[in-house]
This record gives sequence, C-alpha cells and structure tokens, in this order.
Amino acid sequence: MLTLKGLQNSWVKIIIRNNKKMENFQVISDAYHKKYGKIIVDLGCGSGNKPETIGIDVLQLSGVDYVANMEEGLSFIQDNSVDEYITAHFLEHVANFEHLMAELFRTLKPGGTIKIIVPHFSNPYYYSDYTHKRFFGLYTFDYFSDGKNSLRRKTPKYNTSFQFSIVSRKLVFKSPNFQFLNLIKKHFWTRLFNSTKFLQSLYEESFTSFLSCYELIFILEAKK
Repeated sequence: MLTLKGLQNSWVKIIIRNNKKMENFQVISDAYHKKYGKIIVDLGCGSGNKPETIGIDVLQLSGVDYVANMEEGLSFIQDNSVDEYITAHFLEHVANFEHLMAELFRTLKPGGTIKIIVPHFSNPYYYSDYTHKRFFGLYTFDYFSDGKNSLRRKTPKYNTSFQFSIVSRKLVFKSPNFQFLNLIKKHFWTRLFNSTKFLQSLYEESFTSFLSCYELIFILEAKK
C-alpha cells in the first residue's frame, strides 16, 4: 500500500533526479561556452555531432554529449540560454511536436536561431520509415511564425504563446541513389524553384505529384 510518506519520498526522488539532469547539462554547456564562446545544441544528433555543438539524443552513441527523451521537453535546459539549435532529420520522429517547439523557443536567447532539416512530404522514402510521425511542407512553420516573410497562402495561428520569424526556407531536390537524376535535381530543380517565393508556392501546389522534393531547410529566429 502506498502511504503518504512513501508518496513524499517518491516526489523527492523525482525532484532530485530532475535537478541532477539540469546540473549535468549545465556543466556541459558551461564548458562549451568557455571553449567556443556560445552554446549550439544539435537535437537528435546521432553519431554525427560536430565538435563545437552539444549533441543530445535519446541513445548513447559516440558523439552524444547528453542523453534525453525530448518527447518530454527540454526541462534540463535553462530559459534563454541557447544561442543556436541545429536539427537534421529528427523532428519527423517527434510525436509531441508543438510542446518541443515551445521548449525550443523557451530555451533560445532572444534572437537565437534554429536550423531545421526535415523530409518534404513528397519524398517517397519518407513513407518507408515506420518511426516517422509527421509530414512537413513549406508552410509547416508558418503556424508558429509572426507572419513576416510568409508565402502566398496565409496560415492560422493555433498557439500564440510563442512566435518565430522564418528567416529562410529552401526546397532541396536530390536523388541519392541515382547520380544522373541527382545532378539534374540538385543543379536545376533546386535552383529554379527556390529562385522566387512564387515558384516555391507554385511547386508545392502544382508539381509535387510528379516531381518529388527530398527535404526542406528552414532557419527560424526566436522573437522575444
């Protein structure tokens, strides 16, 4: 039977554990700031983390500096403490997406940025990975934006507690397994459809059914 004392002890252990996680990350971030002069965090870094970034992943792989389940948020990171986040092909695996976006905003310094690389919804390889939880398109992050640098279609705002500014967005066309197609997509389609906002919007509305896009690259800035 769970007694009041037992319940209190359980809460004390949880608080101690959470404080310990915060302390451990703070030690790491202090060391990186002293060496590099700023804090850059790579979310879902896997084993490809760069030396100047703090790598966070759910698995303890080589190159991972801190292990955490980011579905639960970033409670181990202090408010307004991160200069830049980098995340490549990680956000499509996140179920609790809106909460994580709010946590990224909370922990970024005013004017801090996030570089995001995600698969485009027309990418045929996207559907093969059963761990993928969501789709991404040109307008996905407009739902969290201040409306500046928007494309042709206006998007509603379901959560106004935080806002990013979309600094840039890019469609990336490539074909990793077919060299000839890769050259055409990389040097022609990528340049053409990113040459204007109009062509970006036109592509996503009219061409995705027969010309797939491999991935998207966004730069977001925290507006505080």
